[in-house]
Amino acid sequence: MMRQYRVLDLTDRRGWLAGMLLAQLGAEVVLAEPAGGYRRDDCYAAYNRSKRSAVLRSAAEVAALAAAADVVLYCPPDALEQSLGICVDLDALRAADDTLITLALTPWGATGPKANWLADDLILAAACSGMAFTGDADRAPVRISVPQAWNHAAAEAAVACLIALYEREDSGRGQHVDLSAQQAVALTGMPAQLHAPAGLAPAQREAGGVRFGTQLLRWVYPCSDGFVVISIAFGPVIGPFTRRLFEWIHQCGGCDEATLQKDWVDLPLLIMRGEETLEELARLMDVIAAHAATRTKAELFHEGMARGLLIAPVSTLPEVLGSAQLEARQYWDEVEWEGQILRFPGPIAQPSLTPLRRLGAPPQTGADTDTIVAAWSQPSPHRPSEPAAVGSGTAGAAPLAGLKVCDLSWVAAAPLATRVLAHWGAEVVRVESVHRPCVLRGALGHRDDIPDQEQAITWHAVNAGKRTIALDLSVPEAREVVRDLVRWADVLVEAFTPGTLDRLGLSWEELHRLNPSLVMVSSCMMGQSGPLRDFAGFGNLAAAIAGFFDITGWPDRAPAGPYMAYTDYTSPRLTLCALFGALDHRRRTGEGQYIDFSQMEAATHFLAPALVELQRGGVAATRAGNVEADVVPHGVYPAVGHDDWVAISCRSDGQWRSLCVELRRPDLADLDGPARVARREELDALLASWTARQDGAGLAQRLQAHGVAAHRVQNTGASFEDAQLQWRNHYRWLDHPLARRVVVDGQPYTLSRSSGGATWAGPLYGEHATYVLGTLLGYDDEQVAQLAIAGALE
Repeated sequence: MMRQYRVLDLTDRRGWLAGMLLAQLGAEVVLAEPAGGYRRDDCYAAYNRSKRSAVLRSAAEVAALAAAADVVLYCPPDALEQSLGICVDLDALRAADDTLITLALTPWGATGPKANWLADDLILAAACSGMAFTGDADRAPVRISVPQAWNHAAAEAAVACLIALYEREDSGRGQHVDLSAQQAVALTGMPAQLHAPAGLAPAQREAGGVRFGTQLLRWVYPCSDGFVVISIAFGPVIGPFTRRLFEWIHQCGGCDEATLQKDWVDLPLLIMRGEETLEELARLMDVIAAHAATRTKAELFHEGMARGLLIAPVSTLPEVLGSAQLEARQYWDEVEWEGQILRFPGPIAQPSLTPLRRLGAPPQTGADTDTIVAAWSQPSPHRPSEPAAVGSGTAGAAPLAGLKVCDLSWVAAAPLATRVLAHWGAEVVRVESVHRPCVLRGALGHRDDIPDQEQAITWHAVNAGKRTIALDLSVPEAREVVRDLVRWADVLVEAFTPGTLDRLGLSWEELHRLNPSLVMVSSCMMGQSGPLRDFAGFGNLAAAIAGFFDITGWPDRAPAGPYMAYTDYTSPRLTLCALFGALDHRRRTGEGQYIDFSQMEAATHFLAPALVELQRGGVAATRAGNVEADVVPHGVYPAVGHDDWVAISCRSDGQWRSLCVELRRPDLADLDGPARVARREELDALLASWTARQDGAGLAQRLQAHGVAAHRVQNTGASFEDAQLQWRNHYRWLDHPLARRVVVDGQPYTLSRSSGGATWAGPLYGEHATYVLGTLLGYDDEQVAQLAIAGALE
């Protein structure tokens, strides 16, 4: 797709995934390594495939390669800087060439009260509200045991660079991207992080489910050979799934007729009225548990698919590697590395016209130094040679202004991708239905806890800045409106179960005929082909199949699973990478194409180092609480107050010695890393007894001031009030016709010349029908009236 671009990768393991994603899109990526190279471990192998390695020895060499690149990725301070004894000056690199795009990926962003704080995966997880809600209520909050924070940030980095490149095609000018890892991880805490300004109580931590009043609504159930996730819920969209589950249980003799006849749509309302009880809800989950206990994961999964149920196996990493679905879709990149043939996660999507690059082995350290220095002696051939002649590059302009998007997606994974497009200036038209309301309107929290679909906080956030029109797609005239939107649009994004649009007469072939330059993205759980193509559900189920549930929680307990629908947070970034690759191709050729995006497939990239470790050493990562094998202390410890916690991590002997001063334990200061690992339980108990007398927020500031990585585990209110997130304008107040002003979360990066940000929150049903039909599509009053008469408009 993007073979014409050059990327100089000055990151370390925190940012390597960004360069790898750009390499998969076709860019030539050069990994700049320090003398002696980086440690060639599982992470190196996972995220540096098909990059070229150059060992750089001076600031002049860095500047020379930057002068020939389109993009420079950077994680300050890094091993390269330490090796060279220099400071990479991105401002100077851009001053030397106005077309260069630079990106700095830092823990907290370039400026702000925490800009100089230390951070690793544990600390970043604590600083964002998702961790506070993950794990068992009677123990400390937990992170996902395979580190995730930097991958969220690196994936955002790839997207940000692609947006800047898209803008450069118009302006002829580069710019700088300032990216905060904290903000990237904070996006995985939605919707709970929006509770405080919406008048809702803080979310509560529950393993394997979500809290419904005072009752745990269980998701994780033991079965005969492991665990499954069974999503049970209520309302017009999910209630029928629950009813079908109990029909199966009833057929197997697992429940009586009265249980079968429960009102699964209105059960919450009946509980509020006192016509049903929470005790009865608990009994119903016990019925499900008894049914699951006698069956295998495979039996439950396949029978669930046949019956249209929300059931998924909790896959272990070996089971992910052996997935029949991934095998059928020829997903894996099989690559020889250090004498072994290893399976690496493959393409993040399957475009119809420009297949993504199949990545090979990671490079040998410095093997390409001389070749790259010679080949990059001239600027990238795709860089604008005369910026002023190409465009004005007006400061403050929206980088995606003029991009037209028809959004047929629903819930969160795909709509979060189109939200980014709207944030940066695209005209996004969201098509929805009153008769089949988006789950976000009925679930996941409403302002002041009053169930009103127009006051749904997640809907407000996920659809901020979009236009909306409500259509009944069962009516032929409504489908004609969609066809006209396709003629108007540059991009169409949909998230129906595979085959649904075909049955509506809106197949890719038909839409491509209407608009040959259209780029269409289909986002679903498992992809458009393979034995599991028809599997429908939500991101918690895809996360279970992809392996994330098994690696989250405590080793002596059932899987806790990550907060909410985890692949809804991984998917948008990777969807956008594939989409911008296709848009770049479209700009150069005029050709549109179809993109098949599997949420489960793409998410495996966030587990790539663990999958490599499994194949190389036979060790399958699983849930480990907050333990990291070779780092002590590395944990979450109690603080003063109810359910208040602080995360502390010492990755160096110097940090440990500083912590010992605060502990007033000079006798322990000389313990090196291995000695601390050997005394893990003792030192954790010592820390816990000390932190339990401390204010979590104050202790974190105190330790950071003394060079120790620490952070309070922030719940909803603390996250909303976080000084660094406020500094970064992460939470934004937007207009809404009924709610007046509501809070939504923002994007984790800023662009130095371009502006972004929605001016209104997720709209009312059909709020922009007149604008869409009249202004965008050119319908006259008579045409609109005929649509209303036909019942096409809702």
